[in-house]
Amino acid sequence: MKINKKQLFQQIKLLLNSNNRINNLEVEEFKIGKNFFYKIDNIEIIKFHDWLNNYLLDKIEINNSSKAFITDKSYLDFFEPHIKNYNFIRLDIKSFFHSINIKDIANAAKAYFDKDTIELDKKYPLLSFFLFFTTYKIPDISENKKFINKRVLPMGFKTSPKISNIVFRSLDIQIQKLCIKNGITYTRYVDDMLFSSKKDLTYIHTDSFIEQISFILNQMNFQLNSKKTIKAKHTISLNGYTIDSSKKEFRISNKKLLKIKKLIYMKNIQKKSAKDILKKLFPKDFRKYKLRYCSSQLENKIKGYRSYLLSFIVFDNKYKCLSENTKNSYIDLINKLEKLILLDTKVYNDEIDEDF
Repeated sequence: MKINKKQLFQQIKLLLNSNNRINNLEVEEFKIGKNFFYKIDNIEIIKFHDWLNNYLLDKIEINNSSKAFITDKSYLDFFEPHIKNYNFIRLDIKSFFHSINIKDIANAAKAYFDKDTIELDKKYPLLSFFLFFTTYKIPDISENKKFINKRVLPMGFKTSPKISNIVFRSLDIQIQKLCIKNGITYTRYVDDMLFSSKKDLTYIHTDSFIEQISFILNQMNFQLNSKKTIKAKHTISLNGYTIDSSKKEFRISNKKLLKIKKLIYMKNIQKKSAKDILKKLFPKDFRKYKLRYCSSQLENKIKGYRSYLLSFIVFDNKYKCLSENTKNSYIDLINKLEKLILLDTKVYNDEIDEDF
């Protein structure tokens, strides 16, 4: 499938100014944690991105080791292939999106655009429109100092996740071949790479293995963040999830479960206020909350934990990754959280009735 001149011009004609030229992208930069994100408010560009996703990017093949931004897949699918293994290593790619080279995007996408041009102030190849509207040159005034004056694949554009998977496909294939050769299971979720093997296959923990992965990544100038490397045997916990090889079980980490149980105890037994619970369990988040919104913020936390636990139950129904005891304990926690939600709703409604 290729995009032709007529199809592309139909999509971009509303993006042209009165002089039949393309305006510079108006992009808002913001920061979440240590990561820089970029937001477009122009509704016509947003529609163009949606069209690119639906008409083209969703239909381009990616490697099956990639688990992010795929319909009917979730972060849990990133872990599932590793459940029955013993040796684990997690590798992290530095500045993943912003390290993707524009030439690599062009090479990955050029096969899907006709070798034709659209004439505005001059003739432009079809591919150039795709690159212009899906990438962004970081301006001089940006706080993203590392990438100033560089054109990047921005975190925040709706097309970036799909494009990243397409560009990374050739590297995924090479890494997958290396892993198959050495009896290693490999999955990737954006910049998170997880590898695992059976107990007697220990090559996974050698410097040589990491060096080979680095060599493959360097083909597109990606680098590993060595500070985030995690090597483990028997059990690995990552971002609130745990694989336990002795039980052949994939579950929520003890640390995350403990926080859920503490929330229920403080709310249900100790009758603590929303302010006190947030301050105790979520001190970093608490600094951002206005006191009058504490109740609604705590309710959002409770609903989030309920959805989190439910996702595991649904996942277990498909993959049978939980022991019966673990599954029952999650169901019990879900029921307790639901009671808290109902209680908060009743209190809220009573407060409204009093106001009127």
